[in-house]
Amino acid sequence: MKQSYDVAVIGIGTMGSFACCELARRGLRVVGFDRFVPPHGRGSHSGDTRVFRIAYAEHPDYVPLALRASELWDQYVAAGKAQLLNRCGMLSLGPPNGEFIRGILSSASIHGLEVIQYTPSEIRHEFPAFAPDEEHVAVFEATAGWIDANAAIATALRLARAHGATLSVEDPVLQWIHRGDHFEMATASGVVVAEKLIITSGAWTSKLLQPLGLPLTIERRVLTWVDPIDPALFRPEIFPVFAMSGEFLYGFPAIDGNGVKLAVHWKRGRAVVDPNDSVAEASLEDAAEPLAIAARLFPRLAGPLPHALKRVTRMKTCLYVMSHDEHFFVDHHPEWPGLVLAAGFSGHGFKFAPALGEILADLATTGASKVPIGFMSLARLADGIRDSSCDPGITS
Repeated sequence: MKQSYDVAVIGIGTMGSFACCELARRGLRVVGFDRFVPPHGRGSHSGDTRVFRIAYAEHPDYVPLALRASELWDQYVAAGKAQLLNRCGMLSLGPPNGEFIRGILSSASIHGLEVIQYTPSEIRHEFPAFAPDEEHVAVFEATAGWIDANAAIATALRLARAHGATLSVEDPVLQWIHRGDHFEMATASGVVVAEKLIITSGAWTSKLLQPLGLPLTIERRVLTWVDPIDPALFRPEIFPVFAMSGEFLYGFPAIDGNGVKLAVHWKRGRAVVDPNDSVAEASLEDAAEPLAIAARLFPRLAGPLPHALKRVTRMKTCLYVMSHDEHFFVDHHPEWPGLVLAAGFSGHGFKFAPALGEILADLATTGASKVPIGFMSLARLADGIRDSSCDPGITS
């Protein structure tokens, strides 16, 4: 006999875990599937920590989503009794007339957000680890910080189970089929039917939604941890999360003795053709670029190359799923409104996870979101989406 649910979620990592929790909290019968055991090293969440910020340079339409996420992170902290969001502040640096700084100030102005602007001399005084370019300024957002990614996903899954969700890990969906008024999923452990389906499968989204032809690419990105020359300068109490325009080096304070984490966001990573293939392990060659940039911005972090490489303590990879315009896709399937998808988070989606979980639950149950998400719809691809009605069965 096939098991029956109100909603099935394929992929219970970052977005799927929070969607399952929200659906179960509302009393729905929900089942979630994942080919791994989240959190894991094959998703965009790999790497322990993620940035949280509200004054969004990329587009002011993200701000209402970030504000809702901020509220929900605090609620998850209380419900899960775990410290998930740590508000140490964020310092963003760049030319005053550059797109990055102008974007942050525009979002802050439109939405009435409090930020502080600093000159180079003020940056050096307030944040002694930094040695900014004299042509740069900085914007500080006090309510920003970092998220414990592993604890966040683990908490969402734990609370989902506590609310009655069925979570099936190491159980990839081999095929799903639309059956008119419901969906049927075949996995290694059996067949399940659900009235509604949510697909939040990260790097596997293109395979699961192949007929849609979503413009998604998978990229390998590398994260590097460094043991600072002067550890006192990089403590969370005085060293915030940061990002610098141009190469877009970003990073985190030395958390729990793990060193300072660095990464480069805007450089295109090595393409991954098939997420089922093995991903090349991180090497010191990958660390050279972030360390070269960091040597200019933080003289007391690791020093110049090649000696800086000796201070690398750890490296990890993660998989970015890039959309064509680096904005998200969150919408109903154009053929079947009972199917909701979330994809293309392009390396900046984690901070929104609890809000997107709520939105996905709303879209699956009521058909609409309380938070404006029109800029993330499939409508911007109207001319490029292919007819999928001829092939409802998708094999991953």
